[in-house]
Amino acid sequence: MGVQEDEFGAWCAPGGPVPVQGETTWSFLHRVAVCYGLEVGELLAWGWWEWVNPVTESRGRRPDGEVLLNVTAQAQVAAWAGVPAMHLARALPSWTAGPASFGERAVADRGWARWRVGAQAWGPVSFGCRLCAARRSGRMERVWRYGQRWDRVCARHGRWLLDVGDGHDLEYLDVGGCREVAAAQARWLRVARRAVCTGAEPGSVFAVARAVVCGWWQQDAFWQREQVWGQRLERVTLDTSRRIEAASRWPAAWWRLVARDAVVFPEVVAVAAVLVDPALRLLVTDERPLVRRSRHHGRFVTALGDRLERGWLKEVERPERPSALQAWMRGLARELRSPSPSGSAHSGMWRVQAAHQPAEVGVGLRLLATTSPVAFRRHAGAAGWRAELWVPRRVGQGAGLKAVSQERFGEGLGHARRYVAQHGHLAVPHAGAPQDGFDLGRWLANLRAASAGLPPEYVRVLAELDVWWNPPWPISWQRAWYRARAHTLAHGPVSGGDNLAGLPRWLERWLRRQIADYSQLAAEQQQLLAQLGLTPAEIDRFHAWPARRRSVAHGLEAAHDYAARYGHLAVSQPTTHDGFALGKWLNLQRHRQRAAGRSTRLGRQLTDLDTWWNPPWPLDWQRYYWAARHHLHGLPDGAVWWPGRPDEDQTRQWLHEQQASWQHLHDKQRALVRSLAADTSGTGRRGPC
Repeated sequence: MGVQEDEFGAWCAPGGPVPVQGETTWSFLHRVAVCYGLEVGELLAWGWWEWVNPVTESRGRRPDGEVLLNVTAQAQVAAWAGVPAMHLARALPSWTAGPASFGERAVADRGWARWRVGAQAWGPVSFGCRLCAARRSGRMERVWRYGQRWDRVCARHGRWLLDVGDGHDLEYLDVGGCREVAAAQARWLRVARRAVCTGAEPGSVFAVARAVVCGWWQQDAFWQREQVWGQRLERVTLDTSRRIEAASRWPAAWWRLVARDAVVFPEVVAVAAVLVDPALRLLVTDERPLVRRSRHHGRFVTALGDRLERGWLKEVERPERPSALQAWMRGLARELRSPSPSGSAHSGMWRVQAAHQPAEVGVGLRLLATTSPVAFRRHAGAAGWRAELWVPRRVGQGAGLKAVSQERFGEGLGHARRYVAQHGHLAVPHAGAPQDGFDLGRWLANLRAASAGLPPEYVRVLAELDVWWNPPWPISWQRAWYRARAHTLAHGPVSGGDNLAGLPRWLERWLRRQIADYSQLAAEQQQLLAQLGLTPAEIDRFHAWPARRRSVAHGLEAAHDYAARYGHLAVSQPTTHDGFALGKWLNLQRHRQRAAGRSTRLGRQLTDLDTWWNPPWPLDWQRYYWAARHHLHGLPDGAVWWPGRPDEDQTRQWLHEQQASWQHLHDKQRALVRSLAADTSGTGRRGPC
């Protein structure tokens, strides 16, 4: 599959097998046996070697299994293949590890062999490209090779090589029509070099990026906006089906699982490049990722969406929804705050939690066969898919444990049905008192904690009882919603136009909190509130209530957002920000500050955001100053121009007006204008121009 293969072909015996770069020794033995018209089992049955850990035919052999040989056995294989042993050591990754695993038997007169799971030492085992193997040896032979997930594209023949042992006979996907996949594999080399420069292991970076993107693959909200993946998946499916007729009858769910890694590979490389980009990492420090809900979480995600050409990514990757990306951001924040003594390569930011691990193809196909047995029977024979593993697993206590687990789930499900019949939901508090000797709240809490690994039939049964049995927000919120829904069913929907009048105190306080944090709620939570009558229109009516008072925290948060977006707080009364009357609120704070005659605590917090938020001159003058400053120095990082800002010609005219009225300016105004004049002229003259 490259220059090294041509070198191997130069010293191989005529008609002998040509080793493929990265090939497993077990695969090479198969091809050696074919040269002699034998099966590999017949070759091993001749008793050439003694086995340290023999495996009987009844148990089978793993497709990712590996054979380690001592020096004598290696010399025999080299003689059979007509290939020098030193050259086999260059092509086969496990070749040099053989003698070291036998101790005193390494140089024995008799050949010794040992079975080992190669994937544990040399990485995943994938199929090799048969066309590349036939190009060198003239035979269309199956090849197994060690191939990392970022090295699966045969660019010469446009194939994405699949893992062995996934339970299907498909060896590759045709990605010749998706040139971006091969381009991403070439681009990964640069990403890996940058990862090393930042002190991270390239494999760990790729694992995190793959978990992030595969997490998006599982989200319906992502697919509702995504346009590229669907077209790429359809192209890969059609091109592969044309070459392999048996796979043309696969259902869409199987294709979506088998082709996932190939379809998302360009985005995985792009996300990995962002994760090791020092400039974009700085955005994470400003987002406070350790805070559960923050209005400033979007800068890094927005930058990531721009890199991926998916500007809507911020709507999908929300901080209240646990994901691999949010876990990485929290790990990065912890690493910046207290660096790990062992280095970033082993820090928490590069560890993918079990809940965020992508579902592997073999496991996913077995689950699909379990949940859709009719479709499995209809397509399994045609596609060659096997429900059982190639290698029988050890059986024994596992079956008993599974039976116990099913029995306990059945017991808890019975209590859950009775609770739903009485209360109408499964939002049971974690610390509730056991009922009938069964702690239903704790049982449900344990299921929610392990929801990523629950059997699909368990999840389906619980969802039939209560679709919100495991919401992505706190269960206390869901309990409050059910209580509010019971009130609205009895007394009618709530109304924001009457200032929530006539509601019980507990319900009014809870609804006011939801209105204050409405922009922070998930889309599903907003839909649930709409069922209570609290639609966006009703929330607007609530905000329009005369003499509406705003909390200090709400106003300060809006001011923080405005200053971060536009670079100043020189706003007048008509200005609103995200539905909040920021200009009116700031005017009120300015009046209070001047009436107090001193700097208040709130005033000091606003001064930290903008030194001139409360100037002793008109706000219109201050806005022109900020416009002139930004025109000269450029906008601060992450800031944008505000609506109605003065253009360059207006700013230049304003500077000339300051020169004409120089004697009437405040001393601090003169100092501000001098700083601008120094930038424009560099002469240090008294006037601005």
